[in-house]
Amino acid sequence: MTEQKTMKEKMEEAKKGGVKMNKKNLTLTLLAFMFLILTGCSTNAKNSQNNKEIAPDIIAKNIYNKDFKLSKFKGKPIVLQFMRTYCGGRLRDETIKQFKQLSNFSSKYYDEKNVKKSKIIFVTVTMSTCATSDLKKIAESNGIKWTFINDYSDYNLDIIQAYSKHLKNLPDPALIFINKKFEVINKSSFCNDKKLKGLIKEIL
Repeated sequence: MTEQKTMKEKMEEAKKGGVKMNKKNLTLTLLAFMFLILTGCSTNAKNSQNNKEIAPDIIAKNIYNKDFKLSKFKGKPIVLQFMRTYCGGRLRDETIKQFKQLSNFSSKYYDEKNVKKSKIIFVTVTMSTCATSDLKKIAESNGIKWTFINDYSDYNLDIIQAYSKHLKNLPDPALIFINKKFEVINKSSFCNDKKLKGLIKEIL
């Protein structure tokens, strides 16, 4: 009952933010909450070497309305971050800390001026349902210079659905690690710098 109430409350937040949802969108939103609003201690789960899967492609517009296609960067290591943006632009403490971690790593491996020259591609996917959340402001205040996508902007949540298998049982925020062969090889919730460094090293 507690989890159901929480989801209901979040749906009310979305309505107050001025988002109109039909039955399909409501169902998709509830599915997204199942994968992104989980709470618990940080975990680190590694896929079996025999269970590697090709990463689902991501075709979307970023928060600056520029086209993005993930498979365009096949051949490069990729770090995907999935996180929830709450009404009013509120973020979980772990999300803010993870932004800082990724910002530190991106300064070493990511070239914002010439992304194709980057050693690692960083992408953040959020679900922001409220008009009161300013994603551009969030990006600026948290040093996000890599691709930032709102999966709710087209009301489809197709990215979260495509990665739902990998996000299952991971709390918000979550990380997905993709190797140069475009295979998902690791996934993790918020972790300390040492563990994150090790996970990134495995895809280099």
